[in-house]
Amino acid sequence: MLVRDYMTRKPFTLQVDSDYKAAIKLMQDCAIHHLPVVDGAGRLAGIVAERDLLLAALHYLGSGVDIGEVMHSDVVTTTPDQPVTDAALLMAGHAIGGLPVLDRTGRVVGIITETDVFRAFVESCRQASALPAGSTKSAALGAGARAKKRFTGAPGASRSKKLPSGKRVVKKQR
Repeated sequence: MLVRDYMTRKPFTLQVDSDYKAAIKLMQDCAIHHLPVVDGAGRLAGIVAERDLLLAALHYLGSGVDIGEVMHSDVVTTTPDQPVTDAALLMAGHAIGGLPVLDRTGRVVGIITETDVFRAFVESCRQASALPAGSTKSAALGAGARAKKRFTGAPGASRSKKLPSGKRVVKKQR
């Protein structure tokens, strides 16, 4: 199992001079938690996590701050040809939730997150136990795309969703 088989291809990226508020909105709208930051040539310059942006929002309040000021520039990365287990070990060893995936020129071609590694683990377990493809357990794996959008916040947290009518509905985690 290789990183290329489980990574998100062509991930959203930010420019170093992007405003942190726009990054927060992008993360909320797309239900993502990690964004690679690229320079003008499209090469990796850093990574920013949702937590970093929320801390920036508290620290800088109403002022504008560029992503370059809050991103992590010492980034742990992987390649598409690396085994998923190696990527998982990198994430666990560095206590991080995602790795930008770089091609040979240093350009971002994907991102692999804890969720992707978990999908690979479940797939491996399914294959090891030889469950039939139509079983309930393997069908749950196919729901991975839907699961990415599911809210998994802390108890008492909430998340809003914009309806087609333009109104916002707030979902509260139980």
